[in-house]
Amino acid sequence: MNFLFNILATLILLASSITKLIFIEPIVFSLVESSIFNWEIAPIAISAIVIIEFIIAISLLLKSIHIKLLSLSILLLSGFYLIDFFGKPIDGLYANEFTFFLFNKWITLAGVFYLIIFAISPKKQSKKNSLSRLKNMTINSCLVVIIGIPLFIINPIYIDDFQKHTTSIEDPTLNWGNIYKECSDSGITIKPEVFFAFLSTSCYYCNLAAIKLGVSKRAKLNATQIVLVFPGNIKDTEAFIERNRCDFPYIRISKAEFRKLAGNEFPAFFKVKNKKETNFYTGRTFNYRELDKLFQLN
Repeated sequence: MNFLFNILATLILLASSITKLIFIEPIVFSLVESSIFNWEIAPIAISAIVIIEFIIAISLLLKSIHIKLLSLSILLLSGFYLIDFFGKPIDGLYANEFTFFLFNKWITLAGVFYLIIFAISPKKQSKKNSLSRLKNMTINSCLVVIIGIPLFIINPIYIDDFQKHTTSIEDPTLNWGNIYKECSDSGITIKPEVFFAFLSTSCYYCNLAAIKLGVSKRAKLNATQIVLVFPGNIKDTEAFIERNRCDFPYIRISKAEFRKLAGNEFPAFFKVKNKKETNFYTGRTFNYRELDKLFQLN
């Protein structure tokens, strides 16, 4: 009977780790949107959880983990599951689509409660000598490598996403007169400081940046005003905003002016104060660190 209980717990943990491995990016969006983690912590946290789930699942079968450590690990994981399950905002889009298990919510909740009961139920610890413990440590270390390598190949974590980049502009030269006029004509009242996001509807990285801006806004309404700037037609623009769930005020300008301001590298972001650009970001420099800073998610 104990063997069957172990098998069921193993299957639940393996299903959870594999589904997170497949859908890791939208689950990161879900964790940020739910305000469980910010952008800098979420990718690292979800990778660590996948590795822990996989190690516990295999260790259950191989009996290569101490009972007390096993129970504590499962209880900690269950705590994360419950926070994810009950901590979703009403307006959360990704948060309400992607859970830790990605199953029906009642199946998910039943699985979590099973793991909690499994963790606190009495178990018999087999007596092992120091050689056996060393063998178990070696097995668990190998498991970290086995799951860690494909995990970071599928979803690599880049140092650039966490580094501080120099974005300040000492000598502003761009003319923002027409941008402010377009905002006024579109009924957008510009504050003294505004963040302009120049996005192309056909650019993959622009789409990804828009998703992250939308997720951040639903996580915490920031104090900085954000306006999206597009060169495309209104049909493409509206489809872009709907597809990426990025509900910000926007304007459309000519392709010539778009390239004159943003250059030839998209996406491009400007922080503008009193019609003078103070900071410029590319898609690379507008990273997790800057997202957390802009939306005060630190």
